Amino acid sequence: MIQIDNLNEFTSENILSPSNASKLIDDLKSSGKKVGLCHGGFDLLHPGHVKHFESARKICDILFVSITSDQFVTSRKGQGRPIYTDKLRAYMISQLKSVDYVTISDFKLGTDIIGLLKPSYYIKGPDFISKNTPGINSERDAIAKEGGEMRYTDDPTFSTTKMIDYIKNELDVKKILLVLDRDGTLIEDQDFLGKDEDWRSHTLLLDPVISLISFIQTKYKTTKIVISNQTGVARKLFTCARVEEINSYVGSLLNQKNIRIDNWQYSPQADSSYADSHPELDFDMDFVKEKSTRKPNTAMVDNALKELNMTKEDFSTIIMIGDRKEDEGLAKNLGALFIDATKDYDHNLKLVENL
Repeated sequence: MIQIDNLNEFTSENILSPSNASKLIDDLKSSGKKVGLCHGGFDLLHPGHVKHFESARKICDILFVSITSDQFVTSRKGQGRPIYTDKLRAYMISQLKSVDYVTISDFKLGTDIIGLLKPSYYIKGPDFISKNTPGINSERDAIAKEGGEMRYTDDPTFSTTKMIDYIKNELDVKKILLVLDRDGTLIEDQDFLGKDEDWRSHTLLLDPVISLISFIQTKYKTTKIVISNQTGVARKLFTCARVEEINSYVGSLLNQKNIRIDNWQYSPQADSSYADSHPELDFDMDFVKEKSTRKPNTAMVDNALKELNMTKEDFSTIIMIGDRKEDEGLAKNLGALFIDATKDYDHNLKLVENL
């Protein structure tokens, strides 16, 4: 679901709470006005919705639209729906000339919002005229119980689900495997982040890289994995549990930026050659390996793809974004385009604009 940072900018005086909408409808009916109600999820506003509201407005004096809240759209349509939050859907519909007022229904069924608002007309599209499902029949009974009437528009029908399927399956969008380093790339590099208890205060996203990822995932279909060397575990500076806790926290920060990571991998190991050359350091020998899974080894990428039930051949391009030689080495081993996170945004943008 698409999130917006500043929802306060998407408000309108004609978006009412259900209780205020109910009071206003009662006043309007008392003054002799015929009040119409359209109800639904109205996800991904499209020409069919707009035409339906225009036709519904001709049936009544005042048109209300009630929008199903996010939780009940998800329970009906599945994960990934709605595309837009209920507040954004309400705002978009509130800006249509044919719609007088909008409210968000936090009810599972349309019958409940009918019972609360008690409109003069409950207005559905032409595809509902001959339907006799339990859902539409209960709505017919609900509006009749409130002394109202069921009305239907006569417009071409569109399907949001079909539109989404078309976008997903028919458009020729390149599939990109985006391999991301963590420290120094997604977040500011620290001296073994996690060794101190106040690590959260030092976990800061790097805006230029976040902006670049946002651009890539908007233009291309991406699978995003984070690959991280975490020698601090082998050096007894922190535990695997701490690494996973940090990964989860970074993931939550990225989610706020509409970036979802598909798989997280890290190597807690140290190379035996490194351990041998640093006798002054205290190592957990369970994590010291002659051949480790650390970058530039591709083992972590291979494991991520296995967990995702994918292969490198599923992608037209692989991009590695990192800030160190080991990341550049991993890119070479993967046959990937390497993006240096230390370069400026405009430089890196040019590398991915015309893949």
